[in-house]
Amino acid sequence: MKKAIGIRVTPSALYFAIVSMKEEVLEIIIIDKIMNPKALHIPEQLKFLRNTLCDIINQFEITNACIRITESNAQSVSIPRIYIEGVIQELFASSTIIKYYIGQISSISANLGIERVNFKPFAEGKETFLDIENWKAYSLETRESLMSSISALNI
Repeated sequence: MKKAIGIRVTPSALYFAIVSMKEEVLEIIIIDKIMNPKALHIPEQLKFLRNTLCDIINQFEITNACIRITESNAQSVSIPRIYIEGVIQELFASSTIIKYYIGQISSISANLGIERVNFKPFAEGKETFLDIENWKAYSLETRESLMSSISALNI
């Protein structure tokens, strides 16, 4: 059985969702976030986030993964977010994950089988994605991590 993790990073937190597919039924296993410990220096923050995420990947036996990365045309780039995304990419490459990809809106939309223009209404909570319960109550980052995890099941 495939289990997938989807990740969305902000400078202050790492949002993640873990899902699986059992007999064509989507199961949301966990939705959570890891707070970035501001008391630590940047290298120690990166180490903390990497180690914590590595434990989660091993605990839930994740096989597929997607990280929702910054768009290449973003008007403002967050250097801490880029650092964290880079560390996560390295973790994926050196972990037990079998398949992973680094996703922007276009690639995540393609793996979800939706048009690119439909991504933002789902992510912003204007429309409910796959009839997921309480969709609109989730934050933007949580919705993007969920969509990323579901897209990872399709790789």
